[in-house]
This record gives sequence, C-alpha cells and structure tokens, in this order.
Amino acid sequence: MAIVQPLLPRGRAKIAARLDRRGNLASNVPDSWAEFAARTKIRSGSKVINFVPYWYQEKLVETVENNYGTAVVKGRQLGCTETMASYMLWRAAREPGFLGVVLSKGFADTSNIAKRIRAMADSAPDMINLQTKNLTDLVLEGGGRILFRPSTPNGVRGLESVSMLVFDEAAFVPSIDLLYTAALPATEMCGEDARIVLMSTPWGRSGFFFERLAANNGSYDLLEEAEKIRTPDSNGWRSWIDTAGWAKVLIHWRAHPIYSSDPNYIETIKLRKQLTDTTARQEYDLEFENSEQNVFPAEYVRRCSGGSYEVPNSEGTYYISVDTSTTGGDYTVALVGRYEGGKIRVVEMFRKRKMTLDYYLLKIGELIEAYKPITVGIERNGVGQVFVEQLTKRYPGVRVEGLLTTRESKSEMVTRILYCLEQEAVSFPPSVIVDELMAFRRDGMKLEAPPGQHDDTVMSLGFLLTISPVRRQIGSFDLSF
Repeated sequence: MAIVQPLLPRGRAKIAARLDRRGNLASNVPDSWAEFAARTKIRSGSKVINFVPYWYQEKLVETVENNYGTAVVKGRQLGCTETMASYMLWRAAREPGFLGVVLSKGFADTSNIAKRIRAMADSAPDMINLQTKNLTDLVLEGGGRILFRPSTPNGVRGLESVSMLVFDEAAFVPSIDLLYTAALPATEMCGEDARIVLMSTPWGRSGFFFERLAANNGSYDLLEEAEKIRTPDSNGWRSWIDTAGWAKVLIHWRAHPIYSSDPNYIETIKLRKQLTDTTARQEYDLEFENSEQNVFPAEYVRRCSGGSYEVPNSEGTYYISVDTSTTGGDYTVALVGRYEGGKIRVVEMFRKRKMTLDYYLLKIGELIEAYKPITVGIERNGVGQVFVEQLTKRYPGVRVEGLLTTRESKSEMVTRILYCLEQEAVSFPPSVIVDELMAFRRDGMKLEAPPGQHDDTVMSLGFLLTISPVRRQIGSFDLSF
C-alpha cells in the first residue's frame, strides 16, 4: 500500500493561494484580453514594450470571440498573428481545458511565432507559469496548452478537443484545402464553442483562401470592399458576416495609428524595404492581383534590353550564373555578367540542351577561363550538385557557390529580378532572355513559363543577381509573390 505523506502547512498554504472560494484555480489573469495583453511585453523594433493593443486588434479579438469561423485578409506588419497568439495565451491562462493550435507556413515561421509568444509568457510571471521548456508546445501550469505547428498533413494529427485553430498565411500554404479538411475533426468535441481563423495577406484571385473570402458574401463584393478600404477616407477596417455565418474581415495599414499618419506610406515602405510596385500593393495595400499574369511588365523588360555581348576585358569585374539541366527538354544556361557602377550587364550567354555533362562542364570552364569571374553561382538541385563539385575541383581559385532552388528562394529571386528591372539595375542583349522574361507568369501559387516554353534564362538571371553585389545594394525580401 502506498504511503501518502501529509502536506506540510507551507504546501497547504501554497495550494490554498491558488484556489478561489469555488475550488477553481485562482489567477491574476484579467477578465479582459486587452488588459491581459497590456501586462505582457513584446519586441517592437529594437525595444521591448508592453503589448497595448491598437483598436483594430481589440476589434479582431472581439470578432473571433463572437464567431465560429473568421477569415481575415490583412496587410503586413499589423501584428495580427501576434494578436491571435496572445489571445490564445490569455485563454490558456484562464481555461484549464483550452487547446489552441497555430499552423504556420513553414518550420521557420512556426519557430518565429513560438519564440515571440514564449517571450510574451515569460514576461508575465505573475500571471503565467509554464510547465514545459518545449518552444512549440506551451503548457501552462494549472491552465491550457498552445501548440505551434507547420502547415503539413501531420500538423494536427492525433489531437482532439482543439478549442481554437489559426491558419496563418493561409493563402501561401500548398494544399491548404486538404489540411483544413483534415484539421476540422480535431475541433468536433468543442462543437460551436470552437474557433477557426483563416488569416493571410493576399495572393491572387484563386485558391482555397481567396475562394473562402469571396464566397457566400451576399450583397458584399470582396474586391469592391478591398477597393473601398484603400481610399484616403477609410479607417482601414471592413467586416461583415456572410450567409454561412463566417465573419469576413479586411485590415489595411490605414487602421494602424502610426502607419496611417503617413499619407504616402506605400511609397515609404517601397523605398525602405526596396519592394516592387506589385509586391507593395499585394503585401501592404490589400491588392488581389490576377491569379494568372505576366510577372515582368513588358515596358520594364524593353527598357533593360539595350545591352550587347562583349569580349572579356581585363579591367572588368565578372560573375557567372548557371541554371543546370542534362535531361529532358530544358536548357543549361550560363550567363556572364559584368558589374560596374552599381549595375550588372549580361555580356555573354551559353545556352544548350540535350548535351552531355562533360560538354557542359567544358563550355562553362571556357567561360571561367576567359572572364575570370569573382563567383560562379550554380543551381545545385539534382545534377547541379555534380556541376558544383566538378568545377570546384577544376578551378580551385574561383569561388563556386551552390544555390538551392525552393519555392521561397525562387519567389525571392523573381522579386529581385523585377526590382532590378524597375530600377534599370540590370541590362541584357535583345535575345531569348527578353522572350522568356516577357512570357514568365504567375499561375496561382506557381511562378513559371507557360506550357511549351522555357524559363532557364530567367532562373539564370535570378542566380546572377543573387551572387553579384547588386543583391547587397537592394537587400533581400521578406516575401515576394
């Protein structure tokens, strides 16, 4: 028989202090989320400040509290994700049975959000004590639990009685319709008390997120409401309840007390962050671009197509980029760029397909010997890694850099090309480069050449801008398309 040791007076006093007259866990947590948030701290720029919510953040929480489902389209840097996570933290501090799940775009985003909320919890020890040190699984002493997961099919597998689901950057998650369908059963035990939030910046006029925003709106038209919210007399907030009972919310930079004080905020943010017009309108101005469109405006491409090929110059500073392929109908493309005066000019191009690996290595080697580049950047996906290894061995005095192409890095490179075209920081001869830039398009979440066409020179141009000093001048991009 187990022997149960009686509690010492100190232990009984400790437990009693945590119990109210009804025998429930007592807490210093306010009844109002806004009051709770104001007693926690967040990082703002280089400072750590109390999280005193703006009016639209309080209104967002109120909307979520009062509706089973909420679809939110918002501009960047409005603190909406942090607001929802803070609201979850408040509920977890008050409700022992609460389970909230934040599904982010990828592992990096998941870790970033989790760190911010962990810091928020740690800043208020008088209200919150965490039982776990696991960054992405916060269990509150005497309270609920918050999980941070990437948006993958396994994101909510094995969970049940989920009180609240937040799909962050929902427009940018591949196959989110399948993830959404798989996640809903986890909330069934909570019934109508569950809360579902779909939240994102805009991404075109197709896909699950856009369709959910645009559906069942009755007399409201999503695109018209987005147009209204951009007008100077707007307060930056639009919302309604659709015919299916979901809340639809649009939050614009004009709702932010600081951003709205600058009537030229979009131009300011474009200059500060070195964004293209398209990116700035989409990311900050709630612009739903057409889902399928040419990415590079023809006028930009034509302005930059006045260059010419030229022979090596011993005074020149050169960079070489290579988009690799040894099978199928794709081309292996090598571009030589000369950097001077803050700009880069394409001065030579190799473009062949259906040749052997040795042939490609020979031709790229000839370019290296002729132009003596500072850096050779090579796509290292698939067979590209062999190019990197072989050229590194053959030319030990040349820096050979492998570039991994992912959806995110491709998007960033495409944005960099677009910015350089706008600023005329790149030039090239009138050639196949012009044709491929003109044809390159966005189709839903894909950035690609139309069927039957190629984008090998586009990718090689993106690699060239990535390895050259132009990248350091224009910076990097948080998110492009």
